Amino acid sequence: MANNKTVLTALSMKKNILVVLFVALFITLMTAPRIYAANVSGIDTVKVLKALKPEVLDVVNTVLKASYTFKIEKVSDMYTPNAVVSDEQQPFSWNGQLAGVQWVNSVEKAVKDFKIKDFKVNVKRIKIFQQTEEIAYLVVPVEYTGTINGEPFDEEGAFSFVLRIVGDKWLIKSQAWVPKNGL
Repeated sequence: MANNKTVLTALSMKKNILVVLFVALFITLMTAPRIYAANVSGIDTVKVLKALKPEVLDVVNTVLKASYTFKIEKVSDMYTPNAVVSDEQQPFSWNGQLAGVQWVNSVEKAVKDFKIKDFKVNVKRIKIFQQTEEIAYLVVPVEYTGTINGEPFDEEGAFSFVLRIVGDKWLIKSQAWVPKNGL
């Protein structure tokens, strides 16, 4: 009789252990995505930016400044020979080493066509960034502002950039604009 009681107790304990394991697995599956997301959103972008090579940031800042000053000579040597730039004005993409020059020219034409005055760009905080010794990927949120017929003009969005080291210089391999209303 004692053996039967021991066997029943052992079976009961096994059942309890299985229940505890299933509950633990269930809790883990339900909370893991939140814990993971909390860790991702908790990244200190100031520390990330400290890891960003200054040369990469200089290239991006030069290109974005040229997008409202229209100084094409500033971007004439900032793109790889097989670079691709895409944006929302026609012809929507430009290819090759002069892709940046062609893109800045198209932005200038759009600003003139829409009669935008006081056209400026405000570069916002970079939140997405990855870099190795040879390649960098970053998403740069920006806001273009100005006036059209005295009324405020404002377009927010982000550029994604891929840069590669070519020789000893960082060059843009791809650049794509996505307006905020497209997200």
